[in-house]
Amino acid sequence: MHATLDDIYARYHKPEFMRMDPIEYVRKFREPRDIEIVGLLASSLAYGQVENIRANIERVLHIMGDTVSDFVCTTSFKDKREMLKAFKHRFNDGTDIALLFECVKKAIREKGSVQALFTEGMRQGDPNIKNALNEFAKKLNAWAIEIGGETGRSFRHLLPLPSAGSPCKRLNMYLRWMVRKDDGIDLGIWRDVPPALLVIPVDTHVAAIARRYKLTSRKSIDWRMAEEITATLKKISPFDPVKYDFSLCRAGMISFRKR
Repeated sequence: MHATLDDIYARYHKPEFMRMDPIEYVRKFREPRDIEIVGLLASSLAYGQVENIRANIERVLHIMGDTVSDFVCTTSFKDKREMLKAFKHRFNDGTDIALLFECVKKAIREKGSVQALFTEGMRQGDPNIKNALNEFAKKLNAWAIEIGGETGRSFRHLLPLPSAGSPCKRLNMYLRWMVRKDDGIDLGIWRDVPPALLVIPVDTHVAAIARRYKLTSRKSIDWRMAEEITATLKKISPFDPVKYDFSLCRAGMISFRKR
């Protein structure tokens, strides 16, 4: 198993395979605050067809302009909603994205950064980031209600809870981008979250290849599957179990296209 996974990693964990991956947009930015914001936007929209994901990330970035943190922190909620009113990405509309940005503004003003909000939920002895992620998503969902009134399922779709059984693929992907060291793919701007605590982002591609390589015995794509895959990978790479995520996802996608 070591050689097989390491072969996949050696073959696919390369910047040249970032094309069509939403992290491609995040890596265009240099300031940590901009990276946090664009990362949360890009990961939140990373569902559905790749072409639509890319087009809609680009639409929002065009509206925000070059300094995304200025847009988030200085534009009112009313103006954000107006500027994003024509936006639609499957389940989510412009109001959802405006609310997400308002929550980020609140995190920056009250905590200093998105990372600071996330680490508030970390507890000594936690085996992984489940509890911190749960508190993070709950806090942002609660803030969205404070800011915009009762939110619908569409906003909550952006910030699912691991305690509800969701695999939280997009949020775990966001954390991977922020936490793992800068290796030409991930960015490593969050220094207060140990990579050893990360949980692998699981979608249909990762789940399929994980079953093939006996990384999980579970059939349902849920939080328990994500933890089981991560636990198996941790036996190989204890301090950086999700290092294999990008390469496994690429291998899974390529295998799917060949069917």
